[in-house]
Amino acid sequence: MTYENTIFQEDCLAGMKARIPDGSIDLIVTSPPYNLGIQYDSYTDCLPLDQYFDWCRDWLTECHRTLKPDGRLCLNHYLSCGRGAGGDNVDARFAPLMRMNCIAEDIGFHHHGVAIWDDRTITKRTAWGSWLSARAPYLNSPYEGILVMYKDRWRKDTEGVTDITSKEFMEIASGVWKIRPCQTYDTIANFPVDLPRKCIRFFSYVGDMVLDPFMGAGTTALAAKQTGRKYVGFEISPNYWKKAMQNLTQECLIC
Repeated sequence: MTYENTIFQEDCLAGMKARIPDGSIDLIVTSPPYNLGIQYDSYTDCLPLDQYFDWCRDWLTECHRTLKPDGRLCLNHYLSCGRGAGGDNVDARFAPLMRMNCIAEDIGFHHHGVAIWDDRTITKRTAWGSWLSARAPYLNSPYEGILVMYKDRWRKDTEGVTDITSKEFMEIASGVWKIRPCQTYDTIANFPVDLPRKCIRFFSYVGDMVLDPFMGAGTTALAAKQTGRKYVGFEISPNYWKKAMQNLTQECLIC
């Protein structure tokens, strides 16, 4: 396969259409832009919500096409988030993982479950809204979720080599994941390598092909490399793509 162990510096939607054959991917692990106004260098992260979810439908459709019939999707996003406390602005708060699930099921994915992990970057926030008042209090949601879905059937068609320990298997199966926080910040929205590593070890076999449409600094690729899987992905930012190449060469992204 010409795309094996490659990160393409291009838009993922065009790239998947042009480069990834139907039914060729075993596992997709990804965390898309959150649409929270993060200042990426090559992407506008503050679309109207209907446009954002239309865009999510487009790349999820391509993900569905590329997966094998027994392929799986692990999609990381916030359970609940927003650009403000809400109030009269109905566009301020939304539940992205719930919307993603509905969109994916409409495309043809099947729901399997949701794991959660504590995002340490927001647990210390002190925005209370209307302090000690029911007028407009702010509900903090410090958890991110990993939405797990599959294409046609959950049971894998063939048996493969598994490299997960019994301790890690039990922790991941519990649905509440302990994720080590990032110690490096290669991108403005870093993706802890422990998260894709858990997804890869739990949901795929050694030698499987793993796709990440939003590679960032190459975190999913590095996790795949470290666990004996093949990888392919896309990153639209030339700066992040260069950092991903460096991380894969030096295996230096330790978070």
